[in-house]
Amino acid sequence: MGIEETIRKRIIRLLENSSTPLTASEIALMLGIDPREGERIVYEHIRHIAKSIRRASGGRKAIFMEPPMCKDCGYVFRDLKEPRRPSKCPRCRSHRIMPPRFYIDKA
Repeated sequence: MGIEETIRKRIIRLLENSSTPLTASEIALMLGIDPREGERIVYEHIRHIAKSIRRASGGRKAIFMEPPMCKDCGYVFRDLKEPRRPSKCPRCRSHRIMPPRFYIDKA
C-alpha cells in the first residue's frame, strides 16, 4: 500500500496536469470531496497552495487565477484579494457569475 497524498498535494497534481484551468467545483468533484462543502474546502486549500508552491519551487512556479466573470454583462472581478466566487455582479446585480478557474504555471 502506498502513502496517501494530502488533499493539497492532490490539488497541486491536478492543476499541474490539467490541460485547461479548473474551477473549485471541478477540483472538488475530481477529488471526491462532499459537493456541499467542496468549493469552500478547495478555496481554503488554494490560498495555502499559492504560498507554498512558490516557496517550494524557488519562485519558478505559481498558481494563477482566471478571475470570475458575470455571465450577463461581462464584468470581470479583477480586484479580488482572495480566491472565491462572488455572489453578485456589482454592475448589473446578476447572480449568474462564472467561477474563477485555477492553473499552475511557470512564474
